Amino acid sequence: MSTLEQASDTFYRALNTMLTGDVGPMLEVWSHADDVTYMSPFGELLVGWETVRESWEKQAAARLGGQVAAEELRCFSSSDLGFVVGFERGSVKVGGVTQPVNIRATSIYRLEGDRWAMIGHHTDPLS
Repeated sequence: MSTLEQASDTFYRALNTMLTGDVGPMLEVWSHADDVTYMSPFGELLVGWETVRESWEKQAAARLGGQVAAEELRCFSSSDLGFVVGFERGSVKVGGVTQPVNIRATSIYRLEGDRWAMIGHHTDPLS
């Protein structure tokens, strides 16, 4: 069985892969249930797997490039729910211009079978 820390590491690897245009690993990280939520750094609240999947596919299609690293992560879990809080820092290219990434993030996971599947990701850009 994977640990919550391993699930978080997998998410951040998938995030950086998605920045190159490959959405596949990101789609595998998530639960495909109707109760998943994503509050993206773009200010939207997305509910349900199909809506969340579409958002990640659009982000991958933009091929933003760059790199995002997790910092100061703290993981907490019960027998079947867990959450990870911390910061996402790095840079991406928007319209050919490098933009800094400085985000406060919370990820929520649910144990599904033998793996921690993401059921929520909430991000807020820091000034």
